[in-house]
Amino acid sequence: MQCTMIVPVGQTGQMDHTIRLARAHQDGERIITLCTANMAAPVPSCPDWDGAGLLSHLTRVWHMLAIIIEERREGFPGRDDLPPRPAEGGEAAGAQAALDRVIAAMAAVEPGTSMWSWGTTQSIDYFHRRLHLENLVHRVDAEQMAGIPSEIDTDEAADAVAERFEEFVQARLERPSGSFHIHRTDGDGEWTAKVEDDRIVIAEEHAKGDAAAKGTGPELMLAMWGRAPVDSLQVFGEASLVEEWFALCR
Repeated sequence: MQCTMIVPVGQTGQMDHTIRLARAHQDGERIITLCTANMAAPVPSCPDWDGAGLLSHLTRVWHMLAIIIEERREGFPGRDDLPPRPAEGGEAAGAQAALDRVIAAMAAVEPGTSMWSWGTTQSIDYFHRRLHLENLVHRVDAEQMAGIPSEIDTDEAADAVAERFEEFVQARLERPSGSFHIHRTDGDGEWTAKVEDDRIVIAEEHAKGDAAAKGTGPELMLAMWGRAPVDSLQVFGEASLVEEWFALCR
């Protein structure tokens, strides 16, 4: 099976790293506050988690990212590399320490510095973007858990859509059964995804696909990341094909 080919067009992913880290820090603290106030509440978008589970997940993720950056790891840290889980009652402090650690680790590295990542971009820029968008999506999870409406910047949401195509699809082995076009309705952002000669080819362009989905940046992000149903979008063609591509992006 051949590798995925990405056709880069446009300026997605070019947000200043200081803005990304500020957003990640703000959203991370929001998550900590909401989770510690709702430890036993179920997370609707992640049925296996409650508030405690979501907070525990992110505490581990933040430490994992910090270790990769601090030690210039060329692979994922093992479970034994992570600090012990906080004792009962210490979850908020433990999460805050992990968040502060990863923000400090990323802030200490110059943009563009080469390093291993599990995405297409092999530099610290990958991690600036990954932390920003990880915290954005999980902040929405925490707000859904708490029954609070989410305010989502539409350009950041569109970046979360672009990241799925630019950084993650190439690692997947599945091949969807047809082509797909996605169209943002509240700003710049169109992507076409198709399979050619057993390669996934993605381009930022206006084109037709066997199926298509239209929506605002936040609507597209929530559906792609499994936080809203596909029928929350305008869908053209087979909804099942849209589901195939979205599943590939998660």
